[in-house]
Amino acid sequence: MLYYKFQNYEEFKNMFGIIKHGNGVCSRKNKILLAYVKDKRLLHEAVEKNDYTLLHISSMAELKKTVTRRIIISGHSNNSLRYVLELDGDFFYSRNLETDNLKGLCEDGDTKAIRYINHKNGEKVFKMKAGKLYRSIIQETEFGRTLPEQVVTYLCEEFSADWQVYTHSKLPKNTLHVDKDFEKIYSSDWCKGDFSSCMTDKDYYYFYMDSVNASAAYLTDEEDMVIARCIIYNEVKDQDGNKWRLAERQYASDENDILKRALIDALIKGGYIDGYKKVGAGAGDAREFVDLEENSLSDRKFRIECDLDHDDPLSYQDSFKWYDECNRIADNYGHGDIGLDVTDGSINGEEEEEEEYDDFHDYHCQATRVVYYHGQEYYCDVENLEDFTWVDRLEEYHHDSDVLQCPECKANFLKEDKCDSEITDEDYCCEECREKAEETYKKANWYYSDYDEEYYEYAEDITTYQVWNNILCEYEEKNISVESGNRLLARGELHELNGIFYNRIDEETGLPYTYEMNEMTV
Repeated sequence: MLYYKFQNYEEFKNMFGIIKHGNGVCSRKNKILLAYVKDKRLLHEAVEKNDYTLLHISSMAELKKTVTRRIIISGHSNNSLRYVLELDGDFFYSRNLETDNLKGLCEDGDTKAIRYINHKNGEKVFKMKAGKLYRSIIQETEFGRTLPEQVVTYLCEEFSADWQVYTHSKLPKNTLHVDKDFEKIYSSDWCKGDFSSCMTDKDYYYFYMDSVNASAAYLTDEEDMVIARCIIYNEVKDQDGNKWRLAERQYASDENDILKRALIDALIKGGYIDGYKKVGAGAGDAREFVDLEENSLSDRKFRIECDLDHDDPLSYQDSFKWYDECNRIADNYGHGDIGLDVTDGSINGEEEEEEEYDDFHDYHCQATRVVYYHGQEYYCDVENLEDFTWVDRLEEYHHDSDVLQCPECKANFLKEDKCDSEITDEDYCCEECREKAEETYKKANWYYSDYDEEYYEYAEDITTYQVWNNILCEYEEKNISVESGNRLLARGELHELNGIFYNRIDEETGLPYTYEMNEMTV
């Protein structure tokens, strides 16, 4: 049952409706958020604590921000989590893990991993993939353990991407530019790698110079090559007359989302924008803008001034693609009657077929990303990833048939990397998880030998013996393996009387210390 309240069905469709793609393929919007608000435990917690905040989350950005804050609070309130991990300005809490003065940054320059101290392992310094470490942080908190797996996976993916943005920002090699050099950001001579942009080398960039108030925003590497770019519209108005500076859809070398996030992060820190197109949004997501706190702006009707005639150069428009020629306005909500989402350079032409191709499902689409099926690389529609699972340690999508979930840490991993256990009869992502799971299983199902400090599978492998306590002056019953008991008995280090084993006896009488006293009592 869904506990979120909607005004009407249209509001529900706007948030969670089905999107139809080419060739009849469909997917649901905000699927992870829907799974979260449908969670029965969420309602139970809300009623029990009379706090319905988590039931009223209306966007993925709000879900990420609100849940992350709750994880931090939950960790802080748990006194057993006494170590602090300072990561990208936030403070998380752990039972054994802690960051040092480098605050998680790896000395070897690894931007995908976090450096930490493990107090359980001799206070040694280790590093771990950001998403995997974040999952362990979540699972250590009482609140985190109540989260649905889809939400945990989403949070780990987001944290991993944010961490790479943060670590990239600490590297001196990338430089931010905000200027009017539109020619540079649309030239293959200056753009490093494949930007998957159909406007490259088309000379349609004059549109941004002549028809609209815009700036070119881009990152360059140490060789002055463009590695990420976007357009900033410097004067955008909403339905209330408020003015915004909005960054359009981002493009990057080989469609690297981390570089896109790094560009946005640099623009925010530089004070150049008030909002931006959500990282990863497709060409058709005209209203997927967020503010600097990642709050959705989809309810805002944005428009820009646009002085465009039929023969003027036109660069393909992702968002402001409805043009009102009479009033010289372009908007992102469908008021204008001339489409600017065309690829042939002017509004005189007709829209061309979509450039990107999903070679896994065999159809054209707006945007794709790399996925793997049985080890083979494919390009898949970003809106049709239902058959694929994110593998955090690889930071890749793999087909569901190739992926397992670790029953211990809940991380996804490839079947070919599994560590199988003959004890639990399950498959694990690593030796550490396998050993931990086997230990838990043995505690619950096997028999422990105090003497051997080991577990034994069968009860007949264990027996008892009496251990003399010098302080209490009495025997205590302990467990010992039959094998060890027989070995000690043969050495004379264990003594048997009436079928009972003793580790020490009275050397003068050859009897247990309390034997005579017991006989007298009888």
